[in-house]
Amino acid sequence: MENKDQHDEVGKMIRLFIALLFPEQIKTRLGELIDDLKPRSRGIKWVEPKDIHLTLKFIGEVPQKKVGLITEILETALAGRRQFEGRLVGAGGFPNLRNPRVLWVGLEGAAPAVEIARELDQRLVPAGIKAEKRALSPHLTLGRVKKPGDFSDLAAHIQGLKFDAGAVILDRVALVKSTLTPSGPIYEIVKLYNLE
Repeated sequence: MENKDQHDEVGKMIRLFIALLFPEQIKTRLGELIDDLKPRSRGIKWVEPKDIHLTLKFIGEVPQKKVGLITEILETALAGRRQFEGRLVGAGGFPNLRNPRVLWVGLEGAAPAVEIARELDQRLVPAGIKAEKRALSPHLTLGRVKKPGDFSDLAAHIQGLKFDAGAVILDRVALVKSTLTPSGPIYEIVKLYNLE
């Protein structure tokens, strides 16, 4: 009979995504924005500021043994890619602020991120990872609505906000492992890539 531990390790599935990472001062600024929005609504699960990122590609559950191939594909896709400047401005909700499912902050100057996402999408298909149906819509998720409710106060406040976190150099992409727990996801960087 084969060793169960060996079998578990070989057949182990891990949940992965590829993210554009942001500097600490931006996460602090977004944390302040979340603190400002929290008292104006209920039923929203807010993202921990330390976990805020821009998802370039959600991979999902894959066998552990596929990680090496994914990191190679990522390295090829990111080779020669330049760092770029973005700006976090404006806040809103998907599909709208009156009945939101997700609250977000927009990212201006994100064309390079959209290009990277498109290339990753194409390059990962041969590895058995499905392509996205839509192009990347560059935004950072602040919170997800867990219970329907009256969001009129929150909507009015967000519409009156002139949120602008300023310009930021975006120069780091990471392959991230996500472990789901009852208190929220735990993110762990599998591999970090620095843009030139």
